[in-house]
Amino acid sequence: MPAETSMSGDESVMPPLAAAFDDQDAGKAVAALGELLETQATGRLPALWHPLGFFRLELAGDESRRRYALHCWPRAERHPAAPALTVHRHAYALESLVIDGKLRNRRFGAAPGGLRGPLYRAEGGGRLSVLKRTEEVAELEVVEDGLLGPGRFYAVAAADFHESRVAGGEFCVTLTRTSPKERPGAHALGGFTSPPVLLYRRTPVAQPLLTHLLDHIGRQ
Repeated sequence: MPAETSMSGDESVMPPLAAAFDDQDAGKAVAALGELLETQATGRLPALWHPLGFFRLELAGDESRRRYALHCWPRAERHPAAPALTVHRHAYALESLVIDGKLRNRRFGAAPGGLRGPLYRAEGGGRLSVLKRTEEVAELEVVEDGLLGPGRFYAVAAADFHESRVAGGEFCVTLTRTSPKERPGAHALGGFTSPPVLLYRRTPVAQPLLTHLLDHIGRQ
């Protein structure tokens, strides 16, 4: 569920960023990110809040049609959906680098007797996110659980359910890369008492908060 706005990548910057992700070289990825931010008028681009509470600034795409974005969990401000269906799977493969802070990522596999609930299908686009309950019920258990700090990469296949959490009151920022679409759509695990349709409007992030993020990255 990408944000509405993006900026086109500079051709001289994108290959180093793509190569850094390919090599899982955190230092080179942060350096390439800094060069990319210096070439773009990021201050005029709104970042949007995401249903899972963080805000997202989409950056650029590379020649393989992979997309790069920043995800930020501020210390003092979060705007999650109510309820927030945190266990989900994407329509694309996800790679992520923790730039600062700590993030807990849990990956789930199908397992009878595990966490059980109806699947919600993601619809909508732009600034409106829509989750609709389906007839499908999933049972999932945690198969991988890690607390990841700065410099750590992690990856989630398009078919895998996962959950990423940052503790309240803590700051975290990640740089993500997503593949072109691999599945028909995204899903989230809901509860049997959750409403049949969940709506979330992605609102712009206040400029001081975005400026703080970009200034912080510039000091990395």
